[in-house]
Amino acid sequence: MHPDRYYVTTAIPYVNAAPHVGHAVLMIYADVLARYHRQQGDDTWSPTGTDDNSLTNVLAAEAEGLPVRALVDRNAESFRALRVPLALSFDDFIRTSGNPAHAAGAQKLWRACAGSGDVYRRHYRGQYCVRCERFYAEDELVDGRCPVHLVPTQLVDEENYFFRLSRYGDVLENLVESGQVRIVPETRRAEALRFIRGGLEDFSVSRTQARARGWGIPVPDDSEQVMYVWFDALCNYVTALDYATDGEAYRRYWRENPHRVHVIGKDLLRFHAVYWPAMLISAGEPPPTTIYAHEFFT
Repeated sequence: MHPDRYYVTTAIPYVNAAPHVGHAVLMIYADVLARYHRQQGDDTWSPTGTDDNSLTNVLAAEAEGLPVRALVDRNAESFRALRVPLALSFDDFIRTSGNPAHAAGAQKLWRACAGSGDVYRRHYRGQYCVRCERFYAEDELVDGRCPVHLVPTQLVDEENYFFRLSRYGDVLENLVESGQVRIVPETRRAEALRFIRGGLEDFSVSRTQARARGWGIPVPDDSEQVMYVWFDALCNYVTALDYATDGEAYRRYWRENPHRVHVIGKDLLRFHAVYWPAMLISAGEPPPTTIYAHEFFT
């Protein structure tokens, strides 16, 4: 058997609080895959990290009376420190704040999507769950509450930038249906296909500086807006590989690699199986090849 290449990532968690058992499970799953492929002699790279730029983190810092930087620095280290008690073997630990390569890469991908005509500005009004960091349609709510956290959502009314996801329905359906983007288990593959076939709507990719409390990666050429946390965070999978400079690691482990693998929790499926592939295709880059979505631990 000839050696292969294998790139496996974890979803990166918010750092508004200490790690919990779900984070441990996520990291262990990815670590098992990485260790197996290393033992097979495959050229393997497996980073993890933290999502520092969420509004959830900002509100947690306010609640503790801390500067946002102090809170994210403290809590991010508790995630990095899981390496010892969990005997993890990750190759790199990326943080989305204070990392020039990540910020440059996220802005590069933004500009590439904008260059494809897929980023535009408009007014938006919708129900938002801060803990999920996502908008929900009215029919997705449970008695007016977030279906995941069961907390009241907030009505957000602002003008920001949107990504033209509606353009990519047929492309995404073909990728998932054909297995070019393989989703495991089958129940999650079926869920992704139902969502795509139900009709895709454009989604917000920025928020105002005021609502973000000035925390986040600036939108290129617009000082009044920062990137919506999911656009920023999803970019970590390629910015960890020197995407910003189109470096050797990016070519080796992403663009020219047949195994681009994400390990996520089931609640992140829409972002990784729909939003993220569309963003990459818009930017002229290849989508992930495999997405493993694990269940919740309750």
